[in-house]
Amino acid sequence: MSSLTNQIAVVTGAGSGIGKAIAKELSTLGAHVYVTDINEENALHVASEIKGEGYMATAYKLDVSNSTDVSDFFQKVNQLHERVDILVNNAGIAGTPSLISNMTDEEWKKMLAIHVNGSFFCLREASKMMRKNRYGRVINMSSLASETSLAGFAHYGAAKYAIVGLTEAAAKELAAYNVTVNAIKPGVIRSALTQGILSMAEERLSLATPNQKIGEPRDIAQVVAMLAKPESSFVTGASIVVDGGFCLMNEMDRVVLEMLEN
Repeated sequence: MSSLTNQIAVVTGAGSGIGKAIAKELSTLGAHVYVTDINEENALHVASEIKGEGYMATAYKLDVSNSTDVSDFFQKVNQLHERVDILVNNAGIAGTPSLISNMTDEEWKKMLAIHVNGSFFCLREASKMMRKNRYGRVINMSSLASETSLAGFAHYGAAKYAIVGLTEAAAKELAAYNVTVNAIKPGVIRSALTQGILSMAEERLSLATPNQKIGEPRDIAQVVAMLAKPESSFVTGASIVVDGGFCLMNEMDRVVLEMLEN
């Protein structure tokens, strides 16, 4: 029997990239995965793939930035299953790079609406069921941009820092109910969000990573699966960096390593 057999998992932004990899990984472990995405066609395609492989999945079009949509969705899940065991808040956008002095209200608000509001709305609804059932696993998708932010992406960095704060507060509130809440901080992962920068600088970014490669969506999915398991009950409020060591390195490290290896 798989470790997540018959558990109900909700993955947002699961129509492609990291979210798709997470949905597929959780399904192989036995969970019935709700593949949610604002792009209904993508969600249906991923759910169809999962079911074609013999696992359980349901597609659902969901705009996480709309609190009414989120509430309606979780009510339907509650009516069908009376629980949500796993929530993965993965939905997000990269946004358009912009200097702060040039950033528009719309660019700023849209980024926070999807990443921060969306994570909060989903967590709020899922936590009601998790508290009642005294069990749950929540994994919020932050970013390496919440370590040092990122020039040209102040809106993205601010949103990802906020998700860490949300994670830590929720972990404290829900711990007594056997609900864990953790964040993952992916580094440079091959996905639609990084396609633009990788097209310009993949080799440079690979060389800047100690293991000399770009991460893949499955690298994040494996960590999500670990945190989603019942056995991970003593890990909560944590922010796990998954970046191949990227944020550990600085120019002094490179100079010393080159000196020692040559």
